[in-house]
Amino acid sequence: MLCILIGVAVITWSFSYSIYSSRKLNGALGRRLNGAHLPSLDIADKHDIPIIFIITPTYYRLVQKAELTRMANTLRLVKQLHWIIVEDFEVINLKTKELFQSSGVSFTYFAQTKRKTTKNHIRGADQRNAALDLIMAIHNPSIPAVIYFADDDNTYSLEIFEQMRYTKKLSMWPVGLSGGRTYETPIIKDGKVIKFLAWNSEKRKFPIDMAGFALNAKVLWTYNPMRFSTDADAGMLETKLLERCCTVEEIEPLADNCSKVLVWHTRTQKPTIYIFDNSLEV
Repeated sequence: MLCILIGVAVITWSFSYSIYSSRKLNGALGRRLNGAHLPSLDIADKHDIPIIFIITPTYYRLVQKAELTRMANTLRLVKQLHWIIVEDFEVINLKTKELFQSSGVSFTYFAQTKRKTTKNHIRGADQRNAALDLIMAIHNPSIPAVIYFADDDNTYSLEIFEQMRYTKKLSMWPVGLSGGRTYETPIIKDGKVIKFLAWNSEKRKFPIDMAGFALNAKVLWTYNPMRFSTDADAGMLETKLLERCCTVEEIEPLADNCSKVLVWHTRTQKPTIYIFDNSLEV
């Protein structure tokens, strides 16, 4: 395995934001970020449209760079977007950081290990929670913004980003290749969600994949603390989060009343390697 690591978690961003105001982060988050100074995201690119915060947990594996590269190539085409990537490790990977720096996407990249108290079957919750901490530290809630939890192995249509941007509280849409089905989706009648076509829908109030919803950023302050449970049963992360802030009646169906699949829960096949050669980075 060829990884270049540094000894502290650091944060960085690209310079697509035209105006910055630095803010020192204190407490546990500041220690995680090594006391870095962060830009204010209040004025970004001077576009009069809401910011989209993309939160992506990631971890090292052979296909990590390929998947992050594919995702970056999509996100760079979306205006007024800030990508928060959290490495599930004690430190960040410098080579991965270089990928983000050359991506053309405004980003923050730092490390957050899985906590010892988090259940073994739960993946990504501590990293997503750290990203939510970051948003509350650097974002002014009076500035319109939405939050989307986008894993690095999924595939995204550009159309879904422009639709989610104007989420008032909670928006949802179908996810392809999810839950052991060709797709999972809310069922709509007269513009309202009446039920769900999804795995284990009888036991989940919000039976939706992580890729199938967006939240208005204001919920972080209105329903604080809005964080993922680290002791939830398998498959319950999404519903446990959304039950903190929303009702089914408040769901805003997107993707033409949930009639189109614009996100796919794809997974890159684990490669079979017979000869390891670290001469080139993969």
